Amino acid sequence: MWLNHYLLIRHTPNGRKYPFLDCWGLVIEFYRRELGIALDDYTDFSIQDGYEKEKQRGGFMEVSGSEAEKGDVIAFFRHGQIFHVAVYLGRGEMLHTGLNRHARVEKIKSMQFVESRFYRYAHHP
Repeated sequence: MWLNHYLLIRHTPNGRKYPFLDCWGLVIEFYRRELGIALDDYTDFSIQDGYEKEKQRGGFMEVSGSEAEKGDVIAFFRHGQIFHVAVYLGRGEMLHTGLNRHARVEKIKSMQFVESRFYRYAHHP
């Protein structure tokens, strides 16, 4: 099953080498492996800086939650600052990793008290 590849991921701060990935590293791995798209790694930037850089270069466009599709990126904000990203799997579920935990599938609503926004890669084949 394709999902098993991701469930082996162990959260590692600034991780970019499978299976040691942070939340953005997981998104990069998913896009490379499942969609054939190479995303920038932004290891020299915070998630907020990387998010702003992607917005400026037009890599991702925001879509509504009702338009979200499998593979879209979910960005989570607290006090207007992005602090976490995940891959949308559909049916209200996401694939993500967090501090000291393996990657896992959870309901988006498990991220309480934060704002979430959905983004689709603008140059998707």
